[in-house]
Amino acid sequence: MKTADERNQINPNEDNVQTFVSTVSAQERRTQHHTWFVRTFGPMNKGSLRQSIIALICTAMGSGMLSFPHNAECSGLAVGLSFIIISALLSRFSMHMLMKCTFDADKTESLEEADSLIERSKINTYGELVTYAYGDKMKIVYEINMIFYIAGAIIGYQILFISFTWQVAEQLHINPDYKDDYRYIGGVAFLILNFPISLLRDVYSLRYFTHLQILVIFYILVCIFISFIQNSSSFDPSKIMWLREDNLICIPQTFASTFFGFICHQLIFPIRSELRSATFKRMSKIFNRAILFEAIIYGGLMVFGYFRWFELTKPIIIDSYDSIYFIVAKGSMSFILFFAVPINLNPLRFMILQKMQKEKSKPFYVGITLFIQISSAAIAMIYPQINSVFSLLGGFLGLNTVIGIPGVIYLKLQRRKLTNLQFYGVIFLLIGTSIIGYSGALLGQFSFAKP
Repeated sequence: MKTADERNQINPNEDNVQTFVSTVSAQERRTQHHTWFVRTFGPMNKGSLRQSIIALICTAMGSGMLSFPHNAECSGLAVGLSFIIISALLSRFSMHMLMKCTFDADKTESLEEADSLIERSKINTYGELVTYAYGDKMKIVYEINMIFYIAGAIIGYQILFISFTWQVAEQLHINPDYKDDYRYIGGVAFLILNFPISLLRDVYSLRYFTHLQILVIFYILVCIFISFIQNSSSFDPSKIMWLREDNLICIPQTFASTFFGFICHQLIFPIRSELRSATFKRMSKIFNRAILFEAIIYGGLMVFGYFRWFELTKPIIIDSYDSIYFIVAKGSMSFILFFAVPINLNPLRFMILQKMQKEKSKPFYVGITLFIQISSAAIAMIYPQINSVFSLLGGFLGLNTVIGIPGVIYLKLQRRKLTNLQFYGVIFLLIGTSIIGYSGALLGQFSFAKP
C-alpha cells in the first residue's frame, strides 16, 4: 500500500483532477434540474445547443426558400412537399456521414498521438476531413466546388437585390418601361456602394444581418399566411394540382431548387469546434432540430403560398404580392442581401488568395475583390434568371458538397464497418441523387419557368 505522500509524488495533480471532475459533475447535476422553459428560453451562451441550432438554421434558410411555392406550381404540390421531406432526410444523412467520419478520425488521430508521441490536431474543417480521407488532390476538387458555389450564391443575391429594389421603386410610380435600364443602373450602383464594405477583412460584425434575415423570413411567412386567410373565401380546392403530368420535365429542377434550401454543411465543423461537450449525440440533437424546423417552415411556406395563387404563383413568391406589407418585406430583404454579398465574398476571396499563395498581398487582395464584384455583377445584370441559379446551386454544386463528397468519404473511411447492403445502398444513393440533381441543374438553365 502506498501512503498519501507517495501517491502525491507519483501524480501531484491528482487532487486537482478530482476537484475538476467533481466541479463538472456538480455543474451537470445543476443543468439536469433546469426546466424545459429555462433550457428553451433562458440566456443563450456561446457554445450552447440553441445557439448552434440557430446558427445552422440561419445558414440554410435564405432567399432560396422563396421559390418553393413556385416549385409546387411547376411540378405539383405532392411532388413539392415530397422533395422537401426527401431533401431534409438527405441533408440529415449527409451530416451523419460527415460527423461519423470526423469523430472516428479524431479517435484514430488520438491513438496515433499516444503511440508515437507526435502532437496532432483534430479535424476542425470540412477541408481537413477531405484531406484526411483522400489527400490534397481531393481537397482541391472540394475547394473548386466551394469557390463556384459561393460565387453562384453571390450572383443570386445580386439578382434578387436588383429585383426587390425595383419593385420597391415601382411604388414611386416609375415608368415600367425603365425596368431593363434599372437592372443595369441598379447593378452598377450596387457595385459602387458594396465594394468598400467588401474590402473589410473582418466581417464578424456583419453576422447580425444573418439573424435579421430569419426575422424577415418569419415576417414574410406570417404575411403570406394572413393573406391566405383573408382570401380564403375564394379558395378553390379543385385548383390544387398534386402532380403536374403535363410538366414532368420540371421534376428534376424542383428537386434541385428544393435541395438548395437544406445546404448548411460548411458550418457544422465550426459549430462542433465551439459546442460545449461536442459529443456525437449532442451534434445529432442540433442536426435533428435544425432540419425539422427548416422542413416545417418550408412546407408551410409552400402550402400557403401556393394555395393563395395556384397557377399564378410567381418564381419568387413575394413577387406575387404588392401590398405595403410585402413592400416592407422586399425592402428588408434588399437590405439583408446587400450585406450578404460581403459576408460570403470574404471566404471566397480567402480561398482564391490561398490557392494563389497571395494571402498577405494587398494588391491581390483588392484585385480579387474587384474581380469578384465586377464579374458577379455583370452576370447578375446579363442573366437575371434566379431560378436557374437556384437549380445550379442545389442540383450540382450543392449536391456535390452535401452528398457527393461526404458519400465517397464515408465509403472509404467506414468501409469495414458497413455491411454489403449499407455499402451498396450508399452507392445507389450517390448515383440516384446525382442523376436527378445534375439533370435538374442542367434543365434549369433552359426550361425552368422564368420570372
